[in-house]
Amino acid sequence: MVVLAVAVLPFVVGLVLIAVLARFAPNVPRTAPGEATGPDGRPELDVRDFGRTVTDLVAALGLETGFASVGTGGVVEMTLRDPRPLVGGRIHLHATPVLDGALEAADVLGFAEAVRADTGAHKGILIALAGFTDEARSSAQASPAPVDLVDGAELAELVASHLDPERAAALSAFRGFGRGCRGSASDVRPEA
Repeated sequence: MVVLAVAVLPFVVGLVLIAVLARFAPNVPRTAPGEATGPDGRPELDVRDFGRTVTDLVAALGLETGFASVGTGGVVEMTLRDPRPLVGGRIHLHATPVLDGALEAADVLGFAEAVRADTGAHKGILIALAGFTDEARSSAQASPAPVDLVDGAELAELVASHLDPERAAALSAFRGFGRGCRGSASDVRPEA
């Protein structure tokens, strides 16, 4: 009988604790993924739309996709091939929609090491909507492999010039993308 009480008592205490927490814990406001807003009031881009934008841009640039995956948080990893003779080759792309903070020099150098370690890759493209610190940009120039850094504003400019200016203007409504990208309605100023 004592063994049964010792075995059941933790379950009963746990259920009582769960019931008390469920009854008296404060409500936490929940937002849908596309409705989370930042300090400027703009929502975040849905991770599926981010992945679609990167994939469409890669196709518009004429790069062939060898491997593509979307990981946790909408992080896109792609192995691309530039089919142009002499200047083409294998390219490693990493794109992240995470807006927690600008990427640091250690992140850029870690990516450059991954590009260098990737057999046959001659270049890396790192896309981060959060942007890059000044140290990260300078470390990309001294990295062991050539790395192109693309922040949200530059991604919107690439979308405007290679895909569709209206799509770029739509992207500027989301956090992480510059408001003044080429082809957006904010660039049009009425004449006095």
